[in-house]
Amino acid sequence: MYDALKYIRVMKLAVPMQVICKERSIGMESSEYRDQLDVPLVSKNYPIFEEDRNQAEEERMNGDIAIDEVDMPNFLESQSVVCGDIEVVVESIRSLCRNKEYGCNETMDYTKSTDHEKTCMYAPCACPLLSCNFVGSWEQLSLHFSSKHWDSGRQFRYNSPLAVCLGMNEEFLVLQAEEDGELFLLNKGVENIGNTVMITRLGPSSSKEKYLYDLVSGRGISSLRLKSLTENFPGRLEGFTPMDFLLVPFHFLSSSEELHLEVCIWNNTEFSVDCS
Repeated sequence: MYDALKYIRVMKLAVPMQVICKERSIGMESSEYRDQLDVPLVSKNYPIFEEDRNQAEEERMNGDIAIDEVDMPNFLESQSVVCGDIEVVVESIRSLCRNKEYGCNETMDYTKSTDHEKTCMYAPCACPLLSCNFVGSWEQLSLHFSSKHWDSGRQFRYNSPLAVCLGMNEEFLVLQAEEDGELFLLNKGVENIGNTVMITRLGPSSSKEKYLYDLVSGRGISSLRLKSLTENFPGRLEGFTPMDFLLVPFHFLSSSEELHLEVCIWNNTEFSVDCS
């Protein structure tokens, strides 16, 4: 263990550490393993003053190892503090969620911060408009769009069909629910034989919230229809994403090459519900 910690300068601040034996179920109270650790601290390139070593020996006997306080999380990421079958785990370090500026007030063990941030509901979402650089939580984004870009999208009501139109050069249309301000994107892509269309919800990718939606494209007596569930994305779609989509052949477009659709989004996932 001492060889693994040779880059750590002994300081007065003590940080408790828990020593775990990876392949053995017995604790470190066993005299057999305590004897194995009772070896002098040797450092070929970084000599330590005698009084510091004595202090370290005394603190080790009390179950603590004193280490430098400076940037401990980054040190643990860059150094593997493992010696043989023994792994050193720091449990006393607490950190704030990196999404604090977007409203998250969670404080957690440093070793658990990554797991939390993968599922944090305050993960940043970006305004989908190309001319806007706003970034915030999904709730902040909803308020931002309704106040700053109220004329750049379409409002709709859940469970009610809405006729929309996408121009030849339009890649998406922002849809905002009147009831709760939820934001959705009607996305359009181009393939060899037609346009792909799908609906996504603007929100953290980790969100489990899904909405049932229905897309219909018609030409004369012919019609194409897709019923699916929304996926969550924190902004505009970049490139092709493998998910359900409706492929509308080019001959379904109007004479002005506009794509006309009927959109319906439900505020529940009951497939028995239908637009009327």
